[in-house]
Amino acid sequence: MTGVATAVAAAGLETDHPGSTPPMTYNVLLRVPAGSAAGTPTVVQGALQNTVGGRRTPAQRPTLSVFLCPGATLRGIAYWLLRTMKPSGAPDTTPFDEMCLAQALWGWNRDYLAGLGGASAWRTGLWLPLPVEVTAGGAQWVTDWGTVGGWAARFPAAAAVPLDAPAQHLPLPDPAALTAEVTALRAGRDTDDLADAIERDLVGNPFEAVFRIVEILRQVAADDADDAVDLAAEVTGRLTAAELAMLAGVSAGHGLLRRLWFLVGSSSDGDAQDARDLLGPALGLTRTGSGAWQPPDVIGPTVIPDELTAVPPSPPVKGKKPAPQGLVAQSKVVGENPGGRRTMVLGRDLCLGSIDSHTQDNGTSWSGPAYGGRLDPPKFIQTNAAAIGLTTTAELARLRVVELIAPNEGRLDAARAADKGTLSTGIQQWSAHHNDELPVLLARFKHIAPDHYDLFFGMYGLQSQPWWPVDEKEADVAVADPAQVRVANPEAFDGDGNARQGKEYALRYATLFRVPPGGGRQRLPEPPEEVVEVLPRHAFFGVSAKGKAYTIAPEWCGRIRLASLCSLHYNVVQVWTAVWRFERLASQPLRKAKLTVRGRRYRIRDFVSSEYAAALFIDQHINSPSGVTGAIDRAINRTERAIARMPEPTRTEMRPFDEGTSAPLRPPWLRLFQINYLAERKLEGKATRDMFITGLHDRFNDNAWAGLDPEAGTFSGWVGP
Repeated sequence: MTGVATAVAAAGLETDHPGSTPPMTYNVLLRVPAGSAAGTPTVVQGALQNTVGGRRTPAQRPTLSVFLCPGATLRGIAYWLLRTMKPSGAPDTTPFDEMCLAQALWGWNRDYLAGLGGASAWRTGLWLPLPVEVTAGGAQWVTDWGTVGGWAARFPAAAAVPLDAPAQHLPLPDPAALTAEVTALRAGRDTDDLADAIERDLVGNPFEAVFRIVEILRQVAADDADDAVDLAAEVTGRLTAAELAMLAGVSAGHGLLRRLWFLVGSSSDGDAQDARDLLGPALGLTRTGSGAWQPPDVIGPTVIPDELTAVPPSPPVKGKKPAPQGLVAQSKVVGENPGGRRTMVLGRDLCLGSIDSHTQDNGTSWSGPAYGGRLDPPKFIQTNAAAIGLTTTAELARLRVVELIAPNEGRLDAARAADKGTLSTGIQQWSAHHNDELPVLLARFKHIAPDHYDLFFGMYGLQSQPWWPVDEKEADVAVADPAQVRVANPEAFDGDGNARQGKEYALRYATLFRVPPGGGRQRLPEPPEEVVEVLPRHAFFGVSAKGKAYTIAPEWCGRIRLASLCSLHYNVVQVWTAVWRFERLASQPLRKAKLTVRGRRYRIRDFVSSEYAAALFIDQHINSPSGVTGAIDRAINRTERAIARMPEPTRTEMRPFDEGTSAPLRPPWLRLFQINYLAERKLEGKATRDMFITGLHDRFNDNAWAGLDPEAGTFSGWVGP
């Protein structure tokens, strides 16, 4: 929000709270035309040139506008306008004046709103022009509430548009249903038809339409890349500079303009060049020395978009209802938990759970939001088996373990910002502080769905890029070395050095960059295990510190939750990355561990022969990867000491291997070892985690096998000898 809008929005109403007009009824995001002078303008009474609302042409005098936030009503907005934009010397207003202005707001915008669906258009995210004109370079705002009130006669009483109907919460799209909806929408429509639909929705309510428009552009690009360029250029060319600037200033509009940019950005077509010259100034992009526009993921846009605001609290007032009648709770519209901390992302009201805290071993305490999520991994895996595409014996064996232990880890949309992990999320709680965790997940997501990545993460200045370590520390260079990247991520590239596609793009290591407004990419180095100060990666994700007390801001929890709630591709990548963890487990550095049984050295995978053992190992690797090998050594020692106490012939029957052979560890020894490994695991929440996995040991649901098999040889998730 501009300084002007902030000042006016706050003026006079912070302490003025009549119970009949609670703040949620004028919960709006004020928009001032781009280029307006800084400072608080003077509101003057004068003749209005625009006698009809809706979109303005460049030749017309610009007007103020608002985006509706949850709870906003016509009457509430009228009440707010008459108090914050009152010309000097104007008489005090009455409830009758408020009613007339409320009706006039609709009547003035009647044709514009009819084109958006009439009464059904009144919802969160609607762009609503106001009869307040901007003159003198933004220094004056001109209106005449008496004249405007007279336009109440235009109010379509027969259309049943209640003055107190609140703007409802926006629903979250179902990814599968959205794909089907857009497929049907495109049937029989050419580029001009699609441009008509996108133009109407983009200007009318970019928040409601953001996911639909992204899906339209995605499907068109998948069918014909040139058609997608033409469509993006056509849509851009239909919007005025003022409309583009208005859209760039709010999150949903900004994200959509970035998507249009990336479609036309590299095209040599003349219309695409014209589109770039419109989008560049709107987004606040910079030019190179030769005059070419810098992409927004290389040099950050100087325009920082605003988000809609959540429903403000209303103190109870005796004899008055504190909320507009008819506002449906977000839990019923969005499906979100109605309690806990909340945030708005792309116009959606999301739950962040409660504030949690954790004290690290070095005495630092961390606090921030934590929410276990609501999207069930097993249900997703079963419903989307075709999209996930795991079909080999090894993949399915790994997937079964991942699915069974998922309740021990997290739901697909789980998000936590309450420990040194900074931001942890998803079915394996990938954390931002390790380069083989969340950075890898995000880089894989960006590779298969760059449009979704940019909408959920890139727009906020976050970029993930494959990288490489040097002596187990992130390579400290400014520019990636492709050869080193391939060495560190051998499975992600083919023999010619080309990136593989889909699930085969299996990264091991990546890092994060920030792209600040007006600045180039800045690497966010992986922080050390012992955190004693706020480092760049911490600061980017909203960490602040006072002494040893670290606090993490909530915004990124909301953003990453929205990606899971709305992107099938993101959740598919979660499953791929979860299954890939077995490869990480097999190659986990030994450090001081020996993995030696009676003088014979073994690999990590040699100890993971049953489904039960696979679950124990992968569960610890999720929680404490570096602790796996030490736990193996302790479990070996514990097992051998237990066997040494056994009488013969049991002691011989429990031998780890047959002498004189290179055979694998024997099943009886492995059966005892895995129980001792369970005992020797050191990880957060050990008792709960141990109990859950043990509950899956030889488990049946009625007469159906539903658990983890503890017998050696039952886990077929390893490839090769």
